[in-house]
Amino acid sequence: MDPITTFSGLATGIDTASIVTQLVQVERIPITRLQGTQGNLRSISQRVGNMVSLMDAMKEKAEALDSREESLPSAVTSSDEDSVGVTATGGASLGSFAVSVSQLATAERTYSDGVAAKDQTGLFNTGRLRIRVGSDPWTDIMVDNSSTMESIVSDINSSGLDVTAGILFDGTNYRISVTGNNTGAANDIDFRENWGLQIGLDKAANEVVTAEDAAFTVDGFAMTRENNTVVDAIPGVELDLKAVTSSDVTVNISRDSEALETNVQEFLDAYNAVMSAINAEFTFSGEARVGDSLSGDSTLRGLQSRLRVLTSSEITGLSSNYATLRSVGISSNSDGTLDLDSEELASALADDPEAVSALFRDDTFSGIEGFMPQFAALVDEYTDSTDGLLSTKIDGIGDRIDDIDDQIGRMELNVEAYEARLRAQFTAMEQLVGSLQAQGQQMLAVLGSSNSS
Repeated sequence: MDPITTFSGLATGIDTASIVTQLVQVERIPITRLQGTQGNLRSISQRVGNMVSLMDAMKEKAEALDSREESLPSAVTSSDEDSVGVTATGGASLGSFAVSVSQLATAERTYSDGVAAKDQTGLFNTGRLRIRVGSDPWTDIMVDNSSTMESIVSDINSSGLDVTAGILFDGTNYRISVTGNNTGAANDIDFRENWGLQIGLDKAANEVVTAEDAAFTVDGFAMTRENNTVVDAIPGVELDLKAVTSSDVTVNISRDSEALETNVQEFLDAYNAVMSAINAEFTFSGEARVGDSLSGDSTLRGLQSRLRVLTSSEITGLSSNYATLRSVGISSNSDGTLDLDSEELASALADDPEAVSALFRDDTFSGIEGFMPQFAALVDEYTDSTDGLLSTKIDGIGDRIDDIDDQIGRMELNVEAYEARLRAQFTAMEQLVGSLQAQGQQMLAVLGSSNSS
């Protein structure tokens, strides 16, 4: 559009620029209202998004209690951590176990013969170095008169072999070191030097560490493993074999009620964060919130109702005295938040730990679904990225915001055109008035000239 020259009030004395500005502001009122609607929608979307985040956090805490291992945590100790380290992995049988270690798992380490320089060529003759790890295929490293110790080490490391090569300097000579990346007898390393090659990796005397399995006993039963981290000897316990023992190390497993209490409390905290966020939307604070209010939102009302129903329900199929959350010390407040009586939980756990575990977890064998899988499934109904009720609400709000953007864009073009018309009209008016004024002045000048003559 060509620029229009405006003469604000030069002829008429009227501030036409101010009039145009005010008329345009009136014309923009519907746009301002739409922008306010967008602001309200963005506020709603942000708060619903926060609800999704809180729900996902609650699901994470629920899933930390949905298995037997997690709902029956164990405390495990070792009488000699320097020799046998222990970590509880969940679901362990209570009691004490005697562990002794006669041999640690080792990775093979072999050295070459010593040479005076690591970067000198022609020290090893020409030939083929063959290396095999365990039952893997042989890998060939070709050596010629241009090879140096450094280049051979580089070729070994880039060959794909499950070993690490390096150079050892003893103060006089350099030696190639080749170390297996994995422990255990099945990962021993074989070397062959063909065609007159003279590196020395194939000499038995240069193998300083042999690849061996860990050898140990649990309650007198002899066992071997390829490495020193043992996860399948004592159920629910990971053993870290660190040193050969001269006597038995006692591994003691006990029920860790404090860990369970911590896990339950973390879930309740996440649950209460969700319920409190919902309550905040429905609670009147004395100041009306109209445009961005969620107080009448049916999705949140439904979520609040379902959470209340679930927490007060009973797990069908459990034959114990612990089939409700209330039975293990979890009570509901008037606002829907939950409190934990740690003494009641500890008492229930001491009385029947398996029943308490069954209350929380999923049991695929019996087909009984505990509370935590139900909470996780409820969260998915609302937060699933494809069809979750809250997720689709956010998507719908985003679509409405985009539609309003398009509508505002069209209206902005209309307002610009309206402003251009006004400026053109007022400019034409000023020009017309200016022209008439000029004509009047000319006539007065003519009349004045006639009278004077």
